[in-house]
Amino acid sequence: MEIGIVHYTAPRGEVGGIETVIDYHSKFLTKEGHKVNLIYGTGGGLDYKNVSESKIPLLSSTNPDIMKIQKQLLVKGSSKNFNRVKKEIKRTLLMALKGTDVCIVHNIPSMPYNFAATAAINDIADETEIRMIFWVHDGALIRPEWKSRIGKFPLTLLHHRAANVSYVSPTHSRAREFAALSDPYRISEHMMTVIPNGVSIEDYLKIDNVTKQLMGRLGLSFKAFIILVPVRVTPRKNIELSLFVLEKLKRLVGNQYPIKLLITGPPEREAVKGGVKYPEHLQGLIEELGLRKDVIFCHELIARRREYKGWRIVKWGVADAYNIASIVFVPSKEEGFGLPVIEAGAARKPIFCSRIPPFRELIRDDIEGYMFSLDDNPEDIALKIYKFLLGDKLKCNFDNIINNFTWDAIIKKKLLPYLNKKST
Repeated sequence: MEIGIVHYTAPRGEVGGIETVIDYHSKFLTKEGHKVNLIYGTGGGLDYKNVSESKIPLLSSTNPDIMKIQKQLLVKGSSKNFNRVKKEIKRTLLMALKGTDVCIVHNIPSMPYNFAATAAINDIADETEIRMIFWVHDGALIRPEWKSRIGKFPLTLLHHRAANVSYVSPTHSRAREFAALSDPYRISEHMMTVIPNGVSIEDYLKIDNVTKQLMGRLGLSFKAFIILVPVRVTPRKNIELSLFVLEKLKRLVGNQYPIKLLITGPPEREAVKGGVKYPEHLQGLIEELGLRKDVIFCHELIARRREYKGWRIVKWGVADAYNIASIVFVPSKEEGFGLPVIEAGAARKPIFCSRIPPFRELIRDDIEGYMFSLDDNPEDIALKIYKFLLGDKLKCNFDNIINNFTWDAIIKKKLLPYLNKKST
């Protein structure tokens, strides 16, 4: 098949959860003999055989023209340049999609970051016979802050319906959120197919000199108990709770061994809490709790995969960070899928996570994990972690990941059968 994949951004130039999914979809779909055309606003640079790229700057949510239109739409409800830009996006998209059998569009149909692109894609769905798959990892209409705008332009562009459009979500819990909306935005369960995200298992079986070099750069020893928090630095990831738990756990452990908290994700642009930028808010809390020597932000050293300059490594892969972890800790308030849960299983690391729907769904799918309520006392959560040191439930995680959550298994068992189905 000729498969188009559309998103605001694309790997390798951009790194995030959706870009990671696009990367692996491209890798494994082309491995199965299909051709993939990545269509994006910023990023790009995949070097897989049979992957072509079409850069359309107006697809980017950070394009200056798009940002101006977005502001006008959300403040005034209209923009004199909206239709012109929509038509230009539509024209360039149609050129890029020439000969395409199926087009996967990630998040643009459900998120409020580029309404001109959303409108252009809606028109293409209405006016062509290309099979369109709207892959919705997240949605504005299920978020409280957008509820008051439901039914008003430009949010009326979201969740478009057409005969050749079908929807995919990464979890049943996310699918239920879309199904709970009122018409015409409701995406019923019979319209939504659930296809999970995955991991490349071989990335998580490497402990070598490069991984040891990472420990050296971070000032870590093998004696340390390392708590990995593999999330972006943004308020919905609830990093404060990991700091409170760290402080309580240090008291429980005493001088038995050092404890370090490793946060791998980059800070989210413009994220604010308590009137200050979120990273500054966290730094203040770290100082208040006396954790300055115990918390390490390492996003400048971590990429999705290892990166080299000549023979010298300049960035380590996320899998390297998992390899040096003692446990994985994810206290998120909200997640679209919860990739760290299965990454932890692939890396044979115990996972402690908040009891939110995506995590509950994965834990129910036989991935062993330790869940806590977001209302739990940090001291109680710390005690759970401390007691964990007496036991081990990791082998069944690894076996389950191999069978159900490797990209190879997901592509062959879930995605390819879905792509080969006719539109319903």
